[in-house]
Amino acid sequence: MKHFYSLIFAFFILNLSFGQTVIFQETFENYNNGTTYTTSQPEYSDGGGDFFGRTDLDGSAFDSNDLTVGSYYSLSNTEGNFCFAAMDIDAANETGSGGSSSQTLNIDNLNVDGFSNLSFVILLAEDDDGGNQDWDASDGLTIEVQLDEGGFNPILAVKSVSSSNGEPAIDTDFDGVGDGTSITSSFQEFTAAIPQGSILDIKISFNFNSGDEDIAIDNLRVVDGYSASPAINLGNDISGLNYILGNGPSNEGNFSVSGTDLIDDVTVTPPTNFEISLSTGSGFTSSPIVLPQTNGELSSTTVHTRLKSGLDIGSYSEDIIVSSQGVENGSVNLTGEVFDIPSQDLFISEYAEGSSNNKYVEIYNPLSTSVNLADYSLKGSNNGGGWIPARDFQLSGELNPGETLVVCTNQADPIILALTSTDFQLAYESPVHHNGNDAVGLFNGTTLIDIVGNPDNDPGSGGWEVAGTAGATKDNTLVRKNTVTMGNISWTESSGTSASDSEWVVLDNNTWTYAGSHPHSQLSVDEKPYTFYNLFPNPTNSGFVTIKSNQMGVVQAQVFDLLGKEVINTIVKNELMDVSNLNAGVYIVKLTQNNSSSSKKLIIQ
Repeated sequence: MKHFYSLIFAFFILNLSFGQTVIFQETFENYNNGTTYTTSQPEYSDGGGDFFGRTDLDGSAFDSNDLTVGSYYSLSNTEGNFCFAAMDIDAANETGSGGSSSQTLNIDNLNVDGFSNLSFVILLAEDDDGGNQDWDASDGLTIEVQLDEGGFNPILAVKSVSSSNGEPAIDTDFDGVGDGTSITSSFQEFTAAIPQGSILDIKISFNFNSGDEDIAIDNLRVVDGYSASPAINLGNDISGLNYILGNGPSNEGNFSVSGTDLIDDVTVTPPTNFEISLSTGSGFTSSPIVLPQTNGELSSTTVHTRLKSGLDIGSYSEDIIVSSQGVENGSVNLTGEVFDIPSQDLFISEYAEGSSNNKYVEIYNPLSTSVNLADYSLKGSNNGGGWIPARDFQLSGELNPGETLVVCTNQADPIILALTSTDFQLAYESPVHHNGNDAVGLFNGTTLIDIVGNPDNDPGSGGWEVAGTAGATKDNTLVRKNTVTMGNISWTESSGTSASDSEWVVLDNNTWTYAGSHPHSQLSVDEKPYTFYNLFPNPTNSGFVTIKSNQMGVVQAQVFDLLGKEVINTIVKNELMDVSNLNAGVYIVKLTQNNSSSSKKLIIQ
């Protein structure tokens, strides 16, 4: 579990004795009936996604004056049970009158005469909807102050970092674009200077016109002689750092680290079985990394992490520790798993993300026996939020050797619907209601055996890259090459970096020509000019493997262990290669014919 610490209370109490004076404070813990602030319209909530007002975050202290919102609304690092929150505020309020996308909270007539070092202090957070921070450019929060009725001027603002569907961040120069510290689902403290005067008015403007864009504010203060406390802000916990025995390290995950009002540098310490780097793909270390602060600030820094190679089969869950002087340690939880060498099983042979609801996956049985589908299921994710129960689908029936099963939406094109029975034509919400950035996984019991995408990562609206084609999982059809004989739980390995090393052929949008059967040698030969090879059985314990090529003639075969040592170098003339002298494990086979080469993974059981 990630943790965020700011030591607010300890420093707040300490600094009181050194001349810090709190002139005004609103924590929203008590119902003040409008005595400390007013709002432009009555506070309201529909119990779900439309609300504007003092909000009970956990329901433990509920009374008749509290607003409750949907259970999905989640914030962390809270102070107490209450805050003031707003979402979709153009909806009608509880009296039935119409709402407006622009509402205000006002604090008027504060006597600040005689104070010369004033600061406004506030806690800010927003529910990131499972990592989907999607503010529009029109959304925003602006805090303005007025001294002695001289007109309002902005002192703090939050806006989207992009023109559409961006994460919210502090707008440091008030130009309408977020360019400072990101606002996350964990409350963070922000401050702004207030000019000197006698009578202070504060106006907090909320602008949210639709969807799930929201903001939450808490512990508003006007302080003279404010002294900030050090704070470290961390990104999300990371899961899915997995690999097959002998194939480590895992794929990468990453999280962000930032800090404010620091008195020392920040140290990131990896746990025993994970390693970290400030660069993707290189520089990984098991030693701590020090992130220098400048004038007390650490700008948002991305730390990459992965599960180490060479580990035994099993599950691993450990914390990265993030520390700095004067701040209680924070942590980011990492989870990963080393899987046993898999056996040949069903796999996803085709994936389509077509126009409208023309979406499906095709499952293929490469085995020599029929399979009881009651042992299998499809799972789906949504925008990097992990597997979600609403997208679980239990399969049923039998799948004969060499046959395929098409699972599609129930609003797909009639051509697609004709390929399967109504039992596998699914209504929303299901694993085949994917939008290019939603992963689909095939499971045997609780064991993942094949996957398209990464359930714990959101690649954005463009989808994942496949075979060197950017965004190929969106608006395209993917067909598994006929050289693939089993599933692959490593999406990085399966998707590849080019047409030659990917397990997939990328076809145009709404291409359903190949659905309903597998494999397709015609597709592989005609669409791909390079020589392709088939290596089977794989995994094997027979002592021999068969090597088939789409060209005539001999094939040179080199076999390497995972340390890069060549253990076999032979010419294959009769399609059979002797591997009886190899120990159980994972090997890389490089096949060369007519100046064309391809490398494949071979598993010896």
